[in-house]
Amino acid sequence: MRFKKILVLLLVVSLGLFVLSGCLSMEKNTPAEKESEPATNSQSESKAVVKLQMSHQMANTHSIHQTSLKFAELVQEKSNGTMEIEVFPSAALGTERENLEALQSGVLDMAIIAVEFYPSYVKEAGVFVLPFIYKDFDHQTAVLKGEAGERLKEIILDQTDVKVLSYYSLAFRQVFTTEKPVNTVNDIKGLKIRVPESPTYVNTFTMLGAAPTPVAWGETYTALETGVVQGLENTPESIYSASMHEVTKYMNITDHISAPTTFSISNKVFNKLTEEQQSILIEAAEEAADFGLELTIKNDTEFREKLNEELEIIETDKESMRNAIDYSKFDVMQLDTAKELKELIDSAK
Repeated sequence: MRFKKILVLLLVVSLGLFVLSGCLSMEKNTPAEKESEPATNSQSESKAVVKLQMSHQMANTHSIHQTSLKFAELVQEKSNGTMEIEVFPSAALGTERENLEALQSGVLDMAIIAVEFYPSYVKEAGVFVLPFIYKDFDHQTAVLKGEAGERLKEIILDQTDVKVLSYYSLAFRQVFTTEKPVNTVNDIKGLKIRVPESPTYVNTFTMLGAAPTPVAWGETYTALETGVVQGLENTPESIYSASMHEVTKYMNITDHISAPTTFSISNKVFNKLTEEQQSILIEAAEEAADFGLELTIKNDTEFREKLNEELEIIETDKESMRNAIDYSKFDVMQLDTAKELKELIDSAK
């Protein structure tokens, strides 16, 4: 009988230790509360600092990373050191799609999410990456900072619970080919062009008469080298950084798509911040976006010059390509809200 009592006592103690260890583990993995008990030591002061993690996909040499660091710098300055942004480049915290899903659930604080990744969740976002939708950077800036951009922010927030703090512009994309130049839209007909796995890109190059071929970015160099594809499209910076100029011959200036990106934050995280902290993030994101635009234009010019030494530059007849695009054939343009957004984009000045 005494043995049974001892056994029961041991079981009770073990259960208590198990529950206690579980609680400690939960506390360790739960983000620190913004309000803490008053204290005067340095440890309590460090708890008052709000630290947010931000993810993006590019290498630490890319302009997106430089712009992300500028954002972090601005946040620290504007908050007098009470807010810190930790930047994770090179998909260290997951792919862009995984980041977007993590923002929705609140597992990830912030991420650089390209507008072209939102259409899988918000169809209307597809309007902002349609081909030849922007005349130039000035027009795009007017769109993103104007009524159209604000309207899309509202739609994204409503449908994903992710808040776009600001947009910023990336360079216009060009077509790079291995066998022949693209002087007019007729020259691209039948060419197997590597495109991202995006309906917008596939539909665009189908309309242009090419044979769009989705290939993972990491496999594209080999695909060009072996003739699986006869060209690709991307920004000069991305082409040069990935050494794609080594396996292509022509840079055809088409300016067919400029897909802006975003500073996005989980709305669950955003709502836990004070109004002052929220304002700091928005202001810093908008200023970083301006910085990013200047950097985009500067880098695009520099990388075009570098590619000019490696490739033959072709000034493609862009009007012939633009005339081949029928916006009504894009699925997104069947939505009334998408039509309204396009009208706002077209009228932006």
